[in-house]
Amino acid sequence: MTAQRPAGFRTNKSGFRRDVSTPRFLLPSGACDTHMHIVGPFESYPLRETGTLQPPESTLDDYVRTAQTIGIARNVIVQPSFFARDNTCTLDSVQRLGQDRARAVVVVDSDIDDASIATMHAQGVRGIRLQRIVSGGTSIDDLERIAARISVFGWHIQLFVDAAEVAELAPRIRTLPVAVVFDHMAQVHRDSGVTDPGFTELLKLMDTGRIWVKLSNARFPPEAERAKALIAANDERVVWGSDWPHVAYEEDVPEEGALLNALADWVPDEQTRKRILVDNPSALYFKD
Repeated sequence: MTAQRPAGFRTNKSGFRRDVSTPRFLLPSGACDTHMHIVGPFESYPLRETGTLQPPESTLDDYVRTAQTIGIARNVIVQPSFFARDNTCTLDSVQRLGQDRARAVVVVDSDIDDASIATMHAQGVRGIRLQRIVSGGTSIDDLERIAARISVFGWHIQLFVDAAEVAELAPRIRTLPVAVVFDHMAQVHRDSGVTDPGFTELLKLMDTGRIWVKLSNARFPPEAERAKALIAANDERVVWGSDWPHVAYEEDVPEEGALLNALADWVPDEQTRKRILVDNPSALYFKD
């Protein structure tokens, strides 16, 4: 199946917000941003796929300044679609930060060999992203084949899908030998609601303990209701991500301090916030 771009899905040409505020609560030590991208510099890392998105530069130095302002100590760099299967920018960024601080989720061909996986594992990769949303990704059609290849390394599959697809995918997901992580609260389409059968199925999948969800890219209402439902379903399988630098955005570009304040609204309990920001990402990305 080819990528299906949501209506109104377009490049954020203005880039990330530079007027980042400090969150109203002190982030716990070791807080992790589990979903962000590094974009360039283009002189070293040219865009490979511009059919859907063609964002401006948002470099590692830019991100580090934002992370320092909001109190983020660790981060997971997710390979963006516009670099296609050229993971050089993502992997170089992990190397610069060091694996005590950063890990990666990459995009690869379905026939990747064991030696390449082993090399990437040593470079800090812990997952592979599959999707049907934008051009430049690896298809969900390859789900079982890739899961079989990465299982021995303890990697997970990260799915960039809308909840509308979950009911269709659920039988396949339940048989996989690896954990599965859903991007962006499994909400790509504006009309993807919390009462939809797909979202209900996602909540059931979270009961298995093998399914994780990222509280990231909270764009469409009722995002608070959606986030709270996911946390209530299994707060040991939820992580937070900024989605910096917000490469695809129709609305006003968010700033990271406000995003963390929203997390505090969703999760008033300090211990549960620590679980989401520190303990859960440590178990998913930094266990080795």
